[in-house]
Formats: sequence, structure tokens, C-alpha cells
Amino acid sequence: MGASAAEPGLGLATGRTVTEFERTKAALTETQARFGLLAQLAPVGIVQSDAAGRAVFVNDRWCAMTGVQAGQMLGSNWLNMVHPDDRAPIKQAMTGVDTGEVMIDGRLCSPDGTEVWVQGTVVPLRPVVPGQHAQGQLTGTLATFTDITDRKRAEAEQERLLAAERSARVSLADQTERLNCLIATAIPGVLITDESGIITHANKSFGAMFGIDSPDRLVGTPVADTVRRIKVTFADPGEFVRRVSDAFAARKPIGGVQMESADGRTLECDYWPMMVSDRYRGDIWLGWDMSERKALETQRQRLLEAELKGRRTAELAQQKLEQQNRQLQELGEARSDFVATVSHELRTPLTSIVSFIELVRAEEDGLSSEGRHFLEIIQRNANRLIRLVGDLLLLNRLESGMAPLDLAPVSLPELVREAVRDASATAVSYGVTLQAEASDGPETRVDSLRLRQVMDNLIANAVKFSHPGDPVRVVSNWNGTGWRIDVTDSGIGIPPEEIEHLFDRFARASNARASGRPGTGLGLSVAKAIVEMHGGRITVASALDHGTTFSIDLPRVA
Repeated sequence: MGASAAEPGLGLATGRTVTEFERTKAALTETQARFGLLAQLAPVGIVQSDAAGRAVFVNDRWCAMTGVQAGQMLGSNWLNMVHPDDRAPIKQAMTGVDTGEVMIDGRLCSPDGTEVWVQGTVVPLRPVVPGQHAQGQLTGTLATFTDITDRKRAEAEQERLLAAERSARVSLADQTERLNCLIATAIPGVLITDESGIITHANKSFGAMFGIDSPDRLVGTPVADTVRRIKVTFADPGEFVRRVSDAFAARKPIGGVQMESADGRTLECDYWPMMVSDRYRGDIWLGWDMSERKALETQRQRLLEAELKGRRTAELAQQKLEQQNRQLQELGEARSDFVATVSHELRTPLTSIVSFIELVRAEEDGLSSEGRHFLEIIQRNANRLIRLVGDLLLLNRLESGMAPLDLAPVSLPELVREAVRDASATAVSYGVTLQAEASDGPETRVDSLRLRQVMDNLIANAVKFSHPGDPVRVVSNWNGTGWRIDVTDSGIGIPPEEIEHLFDRFARASNARASGRPGTGLGLSVAKAIVEMHGGRITVASALDHGTTFSIDLPRVA
């Protein structure tokens, strides 16, 4: 009976257990369905992972945030979607998930590079025993992610604006400090007021200009008080106050206003109203002591007037000089014409006189000794006049450019030796010895006839003014670029004060005239003209009573 009585009870218990299991299973299925629906409808991204960190469930929101499909995500670790720069700190935070809930903050990065800022919560998952809290070994995690990108952007923008504001404040403070330093050290006097007429800046130059020891004490006081205080500085205080009042009323820039001070200084003032966005914000006054500049301007004006006067004087002098030059040119032309005419007129009768003297001397038998002596005097002086006329005509032609040179290659050493040979007979008559020294060198193009005329003149002078028994040396040397010819005597010399005029027309040394030696004073002028026509120069060195050296320097012309 016990067994049969027990059998119905066992069956009832078994049925009851099956029924409860089915209800539990149904409840679990319903719970899972609700969880899945809730997860899909949630506004946050959800990822469920197993103990190894592999995703076993992701909702649509997570897929939208990361840009990957659920199938691509399952089996992967969601940490792989974290931005590389944020991955290390989040991994570090995840080490604490075994002990409880973990809060994370970072960026998710989709395959196309899109970044999404998220705030996440990760909780551990453990086995659940009915009627007890979750316990036992960790079976996985459940993570939720809220998109905070807009908030982060707003925070970043706010931070940027705050940084810009801080930078602007620093820049403004820096500019203000620089402005204060500039105003404090500025050369002109500076006075700045606000829109209420209260002084905000006054520098040392302003105080020095108006005798104010501590201009910084003016800051915070009405500008009207300062105007009344400094008006006595000006020679006309009323005019100063009137001009300041007019400037305040007009509120238009005014520059370069000059007024005389009571102590004689000239003060200049500029006025500038400060307008910000067409709104009046105060005034700037600048002042300069123009006394030194005005004095310099006055001095400059005087110098300019003196320069103009000097220029006018110079112009008048130039005009007078040009007039004198024209007169001198006309005089020179007239002189040349006169010399040419006179020379021509003298040459004809002189030639006739010499010719008739020759005819008369042909009849010497009918002349007395005294008559023959007189004829010799007449002939000698006639020849002298003919040479003088010839020299005048030649010099006139040389100076007027009417006697061109006939250039040809010439050996200067040979020309010097010939000149010495031809003058030897005359030198013997004076008791003078001629010596020629000619070194070898290249030929050069010269007018041999004209250059012989120069050599003959210099040698004749050297012989004429030498003492009997003295030598005369004629030396020619090639120096590599040109020829130098020296004619040296040991005669009476030339007074030093007369050397500079030696090559002038009709110039003769005073001791030469006193000695009674004949000469016209034209030979050296002719020699100088001929040498210079060859591109050379002639110089003289002399010591009184010790002799003279004439030197000719000629460039080589191939």
C-alpha cells in the first residue's frame, strides 16, 4: 500500500518540476527577447563580450557609431575600435572591470577614419543563482557607450574661445604696457583724456614743456584744470584757451598749430579726437618745442638766401668772364691778324734790303773800310729782323693750328747727333765744346724739321749763355715708354723768380739782357709749342751762375 500510495505523489512532483522548468525557460526566453528589443531601441551603443573579450552581441547603435556591421564585429574585441591615442588608457582602466563597474572616456574610430567621442560604462557579468546575487568567475562584460561628440566639440570650441580670450587679454595688456612705455618716453609732450574730459595719460615731456614737476599726478583730474594751469605759459593766454575750446567743440584733427610762449619758445600742438566705431572716446594732445627747429629753419633760410645771392653773383661773374673771354679771343685774333700783317709787311722790305746789301757788297772795291763795316751792321740787323719776323709768323701759325705736323718714323739719337754736328762750328766760335750722348731705342713718329728747329734753338741758347771753355752736353735716353732729351750747360743760369715766365713771348731773363747777348725771346715759345703739338712737354731746371738744363719728354708714337 505504501508503494502504491507513493506512486501518485511522485508523479505529481515530477509534473510540477517540468512545469516550473518550462515556465522558467519561457520566462528566460521572454527576458532575452525583451533584452534584445531594449538593446536595439536603446539610444546608446551596447556591446556584450565573453570572458575572452570577444563580442557576442552588438546593437544597431554601436554599428552606427563605429561604421561596421554586426557580423563584422562579433567575435572581435571592441577595444580594436578605440582610437590609437586613447587605447592605452582605456585598456588600463579595463583591468579593473573584474572588481566592479568601469567608467571610460575616449574616441571610437571607424574604418573610414571618422572619430566619435563616447562616454562608456563597462560592468562585469557573472553566473546568476536564483535568489542570490551574481557571483563566481567572470563570464564576460556588458558595455554601454553614449555619443558625446557634440558635447566634446562644444567643449573644444569653448576652450578655443577661452584661449583666444586669454590670448587677447594678454595681447591687450602687452599693447597697453607698450603704449604706456611709448607715451612715457615719447619726445613730444603727450596728454590723453577720456570722453568725460578726465586725463588718463600725461608724460614727462609734457610736464617739462609746461613746468609741471610730476605730470603723473594730473591723471584722474579734469583737463580743464590743466588748461587753466598752463595757459600762463603762452604769450597770449586768451588765444591759447580759445584755440583749445574751438578744438574741443569741433572734434576734428588739427595739426601744426604754433604759438609763442612767454619765455620766447615756439610751441607746436596737434589735436586728435579718438573715435571708436564712430563713437567719441576721448582726445590726444601732442606738443613739441619747435624753438630749435625754427632757429634751424631761420638759419637754413638765411643760408638759402646767401646761396641764391652767391649764385646770382657767380652768374654775373660768369657772364662777365664770358664777356672778357670773348674780348680776349677777339683781342687774340686781332693780335694774330696784326702780327701776320706786320710780319708780312716787314718781310718784303727786309728781303729787299738784304738783297740790295748783297748787290752793294758786290762792289766792295768802291767802298771804304768804314762803309763795309756799316754794311755788315746793316746786314746783320736785317737778318736778325728777318728771323724775328719768321719766328713770329711760325708761332702764330702754331698757336692757331695752321701749321700741321709732318709726322714720319725718325731715329731720335741720330737726329740729336746731327743737331750737335751742325752746331759745332758756332760753338767753337764761342769757345764751347759740344758733347752728344745718344742711347739706342725705337724709332718714333715726329716732324723731324720742327723737332730739329727745337734742338737748334736749345743748343744755340746753351752755347750762347755758356762761358768760354765750358762744355754743353746733349743727352737722349729711351726710358721704356718714351724719349727724354736733356740739353745742359754750365753757363750764367736763370734767376729762380723768372723761370715760370721763361716760355712766354718775348720773355728773356734779366741777366741775359744785362749780358748784352742778342735774342728775341721767341725761341723758347716756339720750342714749347712744337713739343706740345707732339704730345710732349718741355721743362727747365736752373741754378743761377751754375748752368741750366732744358728737358724734352716725348711719348713714343709707332
